[in-house]
Amino acid sequence: MEIKEQENPVKQILDAINNPNLRVVSACAPSTRVSIGEMFGMEVGQNLKGKLVTALKRLGFDDVFDLNFAADLTIMEEASELAERLKSGKNLPHLTSCCPAWVKYVEKFYPEFIQNLSTTKSPQQIFGAIVKTYYAEKLKISPDNLFVVCIMPCLAKRLERLKKGINVSSGLDVDAVLTVREFGDLLKSKNIDFSKLPDTPFDQTFNMASGGGVIFGTSGGVLESALRSLNAKLDKKSIKGLDYQINRGLDGIKEAEIYIGDRKIKVALASGLNNAKILLERLKSGEKFDFIEVMACAGGCVNGTGMPLYPKEFNKIPLVKKRAKGLYDTDLKEKIKKANDNKQIQNLYKSFLLAPNSDIAKQILHVKR
Repeated sequence: MEIKEQENPVKQILDAINNPNLRVVSACAPSTRVSIGEMFGMEVGQNLKGKLVTALKRLGFDDVFDLNFAADLTIMEEASELAERLKSGKNLPHLTSCCPAWVKYVEKFYPEFIQNLSTTKSPQQIFGAIVKTYYAEKLKISPDNLFVVCIMPCLAKRLERLKKGINVSSGLDVDAVLTVREFGDLLKSKNIDFSKLPDTPFDQTFNMASGGGVIFGTSGGVLESALRSLNAKLDKKSIKGLDYQINRGLDGIKEAEIYIGDRKIKVALASGLNNAKILLERLKSGEKFDFIEVMACAGGCVNGTGMPLYPKEFNKIPLVKKRAKGLYDTDLKEKIKKANDNKQIQNLYKSFLLAPNSDIAKQILHVKR
């Protein structure tokens, strides 16, 4: 079947909510919760996940889950994939693949590095795939009766769900994407005052996440989270504190050499596609790295194209820093620091996926390159 882009995602979502034959499932990206409050006069950087859940429930969503759970699942797969590449020496440097705009950039302008991209899907697509397989089986209903909506900071996420080969269900794994801006406007149109909503916890099936999943929304967060889990996989030692903060901040390019066990790993990150181009040209000239994270938006998802609008002359840098700080402050409070210690993730592997990069995990959670 031909899959076309939504002409009016808000209408389609509301139609799905009003369809008694559909169970409507949603998840909120980490950067969403530290930015939505801006549209209602609230302090920048507050983690408002409890109000987000309440708002979605009032709109009529049946399940509201934490996309950070899917971020943890992403890292379990990607860290395992990276460990295999470090062992074999193939397809290095390993390039992150959770930013669809960055992936598209490589495919269009640097196809020689396509095989270096991680095959692990983004948290959004992993969430949709798990809902349409594991969760559908758990509920004993057809995937066609599940309608999956992600609340995201990024316009490119809407197109990512349409990519050839990315879906495991007969239709779309993610049926609709709402940006933060669209979600805020929808709440206003329904006269829901977000600032006055009480807090509600995420629904339980996918409500547990590590601090590593939280910081996915910032530049350097994917790299840091992956290194935490890679350390646990290769060194078998618990991380004391947050050992990889070297990658934090809004600098255009950051790089470092770190040790995991006896292995020295050269890592880098690029914030924004202009800086990504610089790094890719360095790779073409023969420079060696093991692991590179790229986010198309400067600062990461906390500066995504679907965030609240501001005048062109507005200086967004302090704003982006406050959003990032909100995620890092949340990470500090989390008892679980790395995806490996997430018991819901452990149980999902035990009961369904078997192991990171298993055959079934590759079938559901990875793409072919």
